[in-house]
Amino acid sequence: MTAIELEARDEPMEQQDGLSSSSSSYASSFYAMRQCRICHEEEDESSAAMESPCACSGSLKYAHRGCVQRWCDEKGSTLCEICLQGFEPGYTVPPKKAPAVEMLVTVSEDEDEEELDGHQGMHYAPSDGPMDGPDTAGCSWCRPLAITFTIILLVWHFIAVVTIEAAEHCAFSLLTMYLLRAAGILLPLYAVMRVIRMIQHGRRQYRLHQLLEEQRRRNASRRNQEQQQLVVSIQ
Repeated sequence: MTAIELEARDEPMEQQDGLSSSSSSYASSFYAMRQCRICHEEEDESSAAMESPCACSGSLKYAHRGCVQRWCDEKGSTLCEICLQGFEPGYTVPPKKAPAVEMLVTVSEDEDEEELDGHQGMHYAPSDGPMDGPDTAGCSWCRPLAITFTIILLVWHFIAVVTIEAAEHCAFSLLTMYLLRAAGILLPLYAVMRVIRMIQHGRRQYRLHQLLEEQRRRNASRRNQEQQQLVVSIQ
């Protein structure tokens, strides 16, 4: 075989080696690129800006640390939605801040409950206390007057029974007659006193209901003003 034939045989082999080397270099350069799973930015494999934060593989394996941390801050969790494992290492979540409006409303509701408890405590207060209104005070002076008038009537009937009818009746008859007359005076007096007491109690309950309604309206208007001021200050 001549030298010319050997050279002609070696030329195709060299061309094939060149093609294979160029394709391998192209493939290696292709696979050396990394893509961020969040911002989709591509970087070379030699760059240390990307890392593997979780157990995901393939195109979701790499991501920028800043992108992953920003995603954790937005969703409020360090858990991956795909592999359900936590992002590592050192990813944190900022603490949640409670809205100021809810705090104001909660404080106002607590104040309302305390005030309502105080007013409800007034419901069980004695009816003859000094906190009664003018209507109750006007009715209260009728009680001693009625009691005094009843005592005078009882004494007058007792004297009449003893002095006038003593000669015609025995002692048992006198006592029975006196008790009947006393019952005829005391029973109507007791009924009148009960009616007066019920009227006073009804007036007191009506005034208490009015006070509670007025207090609720004031608290509601105050809460609305505070919320409006808060919204204006936030804007």
